[in-house]
Amino acid sequence: MKKIDSTQMFFVLSLSIGLFNHVMIIPILFDTAGRDAWFWTLVTCGIGCFFALFLLFILRRKQQEPLHIWLENRIGKRFTKVTIWLIILYLLSIILVTIKDTVDWVISSFLFETPLLAIVLPFAIVCFFLAQAGLRAISINSALLLPIVVVLGILVSTGNMPKKNFHFLFPLFEQGYFHGAKAIIYASNGFLELLFLVILQHHFTDAKRFKAKTLVSLTIMLIILMVGPITGALAEFGPILSSELRHPSYEQWRLLKIGKYISHTDFFSIYQWLAGASIRVVLPMFMIVDLLNLQKPAIKKIILMFLSLLVVIMPLIPWSNITFYTFMKNYYFTNTSYFLHALGLLFFICALLKPRRKVEENEAV
Repeated sequence: MKKIDSTQMFFVLSLSIGLFNHVMIIPILFDTAGRDAWFWTLVTCGIGCFFALFLLFILRRKQQEPLHIWLENRIGKRFTKVTIWLIILYLLSIILVTIKDTVDWVISSFLFETPLLAIVLPFAIVCFFLAQAGLRAISINSALLLPIVVVLGILVSTGNMPKKNFHFLFPLFEQGYFHGAKAIIYASNGFLELLFLVILQHHFTDAKRFKAKTLVSLTIMLIILMVGPITGALAEFGPILSSELRHPSYEQWRLLKIGKYISHTDFFSIYQWLAGASIRVVLPMFMIVDLLNLQKPAIKKIILMFLSLLVVIMPLIPWSNITFYTFMKNYYFTNTSYFLHALGLLFFICALLKPRRKVEENEAV
């Protein structure tokens, strides 16, 4: 399998985690903290910067060892198997939650009467072939998609500037100093997903000396992607309406008007969302197959076909948008945050421990 460098991984994670930071978590943050959401997000970003330092330490200690070998040499085979399977279940949940949230948005915003299969089936086919092509193909597609996503983000942000009133960001703490502090738990998921770097590090050509500037760039990108839409939505809609909107980031596109004659530019959001959603689904699919450490290509293909089938089946389950949103807010994002915190702590402890035996160069490969 052809490797990539950590700089190429920047494009992949910017799209994958960017969808979470920029779209999926925003309504929950407003629902939890209201006007104070932007403040608690900044607090989370500050904590995320310190987390990046710990992550860099882990990456420098792990180097080119595959995850299962690295863990086995420090915590034993049984605990390693449990950890790997918990990671796989978490990755599977990312696939299912992402496709469900994406399809709900597409149906409620654009394709009201379109059959679900007509929406999901082409998406699943694209994800299957891209995951089968490997991490290098995923990184190349991400490098092609991300620049346009960034340009469109700058367009909607600057284009709506005349409609923004930043006085809506204040006053803070109207309902108490710690009202909405739980938003830190939700927002931290976006930074904790940088642990994907540890899982995928053995696929990097610069695994032995991971580039600190890549991690710094990723952290800055994630901060912008989270703080930008929160402050933008508050400035455009105010705290009350922002808390009632299901997708505040999308609604900002509906306000955009270019000159006197160009309006209804919200179709650009389709490109942004699907670019992020496709990589956010494809990357966990690839990681699941990689963590299973399968040797036969035929078995890998079967696993990817099964995961693609789940992508098709998940939106067909009769689960209302409100019920799904309540599940994400009250259960999913809270529990996944706790899991990622525990996983990060485990990786940090393993980075401190000495290996039980020396790993040969060709064994890690």
